[in-house]
Amino acid sequence: MRSRVHTVVWTAELVVLLVSGAALAVEPKNGDDPEALFRRVKARTAEHFAQLPNYTCHETIDRMQRIRSNFQHLDTLELEVAFVGQRELFSRSGEDNFGELEKIVSGGTIGNSALGSHIDSVFSRDVAEFRYAGEGKKDGHKTLRYDLHVPIERSAFRVRHNGAEGTAGYEGSVWVDAETLDLVRVDLKVNRIPSHVRVRLIEESMHYKKLPIGNSEFNLPDRSELAATDDMGNYSLNMIKLHRCREFSADSVVKYGPPAQGTASRERQDH
Repeated sequence: MRSRVHTVVWTAELVVLLVSGAALAVEPKNGDDPEALFRRVKARTAEHFAQLPNYTCHETIDRMQRIRSNFQHLDTLELEVAFVGQRELFSRSGEDNFGELEKIVSGGTIGNSALGSHIDSVFSRDVAEFRYAGEGKKDGHKTLRYDLHVPIERSAFRVRHNGAEGTAGYEGSVWVDAETLDLVRVDLKVNRIPSHVRVRLIEESMHYKKLPIGNSEFNLPDRSELAATDDMGNYSLNMIKLHRCREFSADSVVKYGPPAQGTASRERQDH
């Protein structure tokens, strides 16, 4: 009998997510005031978010799991993810019924921020504390790093595991290009999860790249990793890739409703 895939669902409420006021800590090497520099980063991110059109991308998720010492590839999900009205909605590949992710993918580890929209929202809300952490290099860019902390009482991240659910606090780091101030990399660690949820740790890493949408390019997380460890030590890893992003045209249709019966492409649940 094969081990059952444990379920971890990672969700974010965009309307209440993140970021308080000032960046603290050491002076940047270029002499800029850390708070003034942080205001520029926030302004750049807000500008990017405001300019994003309604669009959709094809999302491929390779899901793997390690149970004790056995590491195996579980499945590959093929989904469509749409950014509509500053929300992320999902459908099975080839369908046009978009809705909430957990209604489409019922089992396994999954997250609902493929397009990184909650990170854009981080720079427009008063929930997180940011601290300037210096200059460096990341993913081939000269970067500025900011560390962030969101206490559980101000967080809107929810973790669901085998029927249990709780809101979790988290911390992480954001790297921006030192010249353009565009996002380069975001690493998040969710380690303050209520004990009844029975998940020890969730880690997410997003790697940003200029992707074409219509006649323009937008800075999006073209690949990312999502990992979760439950209280039994079982480890799940999702490797996520975006493809074929395109703007909604005048004749595009997004339908809101229950998904059709069946499973996502090649999705399977072990028993």
